[in-house]
Order: sequence, then C-alpha cells, then structure tokens
Amino acid sequence: MTGDTSEEVSIRQKLNTLLSKYQDTHSLSKQAHEKAKQLLPAGSTRSVLVSEPFPLVIKSGQGATVTTVDGLTFEDFVSDFSAGIYGHSHPVISQAVQEALSTGFSLGGITEKEAQLAQILTTRIPSFEKVRFCNSGTEANTFALATALAHTKRKKILVFENGYHGGTINFGMKNNPMNLPHELIVGEYNNIAVVKPLIKDLAAILVEPLQGAGGMHPATPEFLAFLREAASETGAVLIFDEVVTSRLDYHGLQGYWNIIPDMTTVGKYLGGGFPFGAFGGSAAIMNRFDSTDKSIALQHSGTFNNNVFTMTAAVAAATLITPDELKRLNALGDRFREQAALLIQKAGFHQLEFTGYGSAIGVHFSGENSEDLMNAFYFSLIADGIIIGRRGFMSLNLMHTEASIDRLLGAVDSFLRFIAE
Repeated sequence: MTGDTSEEVSIRQKLNTLLSKYQDTHSLSKQAHEKAKQLLPAGSTRSVLVSEPFPLVIKSGQGATVTTVDGLTFEDFVSDFSAGIYGHSHPVISQAVQEALSTGFSLGGITEKEAQLAQILTTRIPSFEKVRFCNSGTEANTFALATALAHTKRKKILVFENGYHGGTINFGMKNNPMNLPHELIVGEYNNIAVVKPLIKDLAAILVEPLQGAGGMHPATPEFLAFLREAASETGAVLIFDEVVTSRLDYHGLQGYWNIIPDMTTVGKYLGGGFPFGAFGGSAAIMNRFDSTDKSIALQHSGTFNNNVFTMTAAVAAATLITPDELKRLNALGDRFREQAALLIQKAGFHQLEFTGYGSAIGVHFSGENSEDLMNAFYFSLIADGIIIGRRGFMSLNLMHTEASIDRLLGAVDSFLRFIAE
C-alpha cells in the first residue's frame, strides 16, 4: 500500500480483523443475503440497508432488541431509522392490530379511526389545522409540494444541500437522477447570507428543522425564523418536513421553537409501525381538497391512505407518546452525547464527533481515514452486541433506558481503546 501512512495501515488492519470476525459469526445472514441477491438488486429493496460485505438479516424483534437469523440478539439503536420509536412488538400496538384483524380490512370506505387520528395530529402539530393521510414521508412531501405549487401558481422550490425528503426528493448528491423534475433551487442549510438572494418568486420552501439523513444536523432557530419571515413577505409556502423531527418534541420542533410553517409533513413512527405519511397545514391551503368548490379543488387519493391497520395502530400508538416520555428520550440522547464527548477527549481521539438533538444522534469521523473509521466503528459495535445505522445513524426508542446508554457508552469506550492499541 504505497503512500499509506502507518496510521492508515493500522486502521485498515483493525478493520480487516473486525470484518473477518463478522463474516465468521454471521454465516446464515450471508447465506440469506446471497439468496436474496438473485432476485433483488443488492439483495434488498431499501438502499439504506445495503451493507458490505453483507447486512445482518433480522428474524424478530422484542423490546429494544432484534434477533438475526443466526440466533444472535442485539440492542437496536437504529429503531428503523426513527420509525420504530415504540421498540419492537409493543403490546399496546399488538393488541390494536389484533382488534383490526377481527373487524375486517381493505374495507374500501371511511372509518371513524381517520377522524380520531386527525384529531390527535392537529392537537400535536401547531401548523395542522387540517390534514390528509398517505403512505410514506416521500408521498407526504410529494403531495405537499404539489399543493404549494397549485396554491401559489408558481413553480420554483427552495430546498437545501444534504436535505432528504424521501426517495424522490433527495439532495444528498448533486443531480440525483431519482428526483422529481421540479424547478429546484438548492441553498446552503443554516446559511442566511447565502440563501437570502435565492428568495425570489418561490412557490415553496421545503426544510427539515433537523437534517436526519444529512447527518443529524439541527437548523438554528435564527435560520428557521428567517425562512418564516421570508416566506411571509414573498407569499411562498413554508413547509417543515418533520417526518423525523416531530418525535423530538410533543409539538414537533416547530412547537419547540414556536416557528410555525404554512404546511408540515410527518410520517414514520406516527403510523405505529405501519406505512404512513401525512401532510397538512392552514385551512386556507388544505381546503383546496374540499371538492365543494370545483374551480379550485385538488384531487388526492390512494387505496391505502386510510387502511385499517395503520389507522388503528396509529391511534393506539399515540397513547404511548407523551411529553414526559419524549423528554426522557431526549435526556438520554443528550446524556450520551455529553459523556461520549468526554470519552473522546480523554482518549485524545478528535476524529470522532456525535451530533444531533435529543434522541436523534449522528456519528461523524473526520480526516483521510474517515470511511475506514466509520466502518470500524460500525463493526466494533456489532461485536459488542449493538446495531446502529451503517452511515452513522442512531435513534433512541421508548424501550431504551439509562442502562442502554451505559452499554452504548461502554461500546464507544471499547472502540476508542481498540483504535488506540
């Protein structure tokens, strides 16, 4: 490896040791993955789950843990990329699903659960005067943007670098060929000076109050307040994507900062573990979906928008999400970042940083060895019985405790010692 420093060689050797152990320990996951690759590109139907040399294949989950096809149990800090806030197989949700099975499904009509769920969401999300349901965060953002364009009769949409609003509205890479063909203007997140000249003739401004897939980087309240003022002055529709961030405060980050957008999108955990998305906002905007006035009416349908399983599970799951529980989870995340920073400082290893807000945690490595270090961190945690998102994503769930954080901190300490050897 001509040109590599001794440090780079050492890290790569350590990574190879971890990889060898991983492959020896998870042979049934490897077999299942090889079989899946014959039918599914990369052996998966979610790109975020693709992982070399092969991903763990999960067989079951209970509480804060998952068990693989190899019969090995891990504490789960992925929490299905924030959708699994309830942990796994929560009895309250399981009971609700059993009740839904007994009443019938694919009923093809309206049920009372829809209005119940709408009441819950309009109570929690300040900008929700009225709301519509769909099947994912991607759908929610797609419909919110279409609504904003129809409402303003404009075309330009301001989005931000590293923003992620679903599989077809993703700005983690330039010129993403999977994106919808909107007239997009890509601004710099958290940079008012750079964004200010871009506020011209906009139909919508779409922003995450914290960039989830973009590395768990929170927006500053000053930046969000600037966007709110700019949208009000120019007539653009300000859309907060709170698909991830609505779990960080009972009223979402818009409620925490008291910065209220015109529209909001939500999804993930609010479906109780079933496919779910929702978009809503002011009555003046959302009443476009009321067909009474056919001159302005917008159409929005979807066979499973009000499916019995999601509606039932979501209403039941809402009883588990309380202000106190969300505060407890956020406190656990804050404690982890604070104590992990002390471990990093003590080790003198400043290439590692944990970002985020509350229960949302991002893992970042810097320097030329960053990719190898991230991989080594991921496989080191697996060796310690802990799973995180391969890209450095962690999300706490209701089943996590102080002991869970102690265990995670212990795994970080073990990694730092391993790298220092």
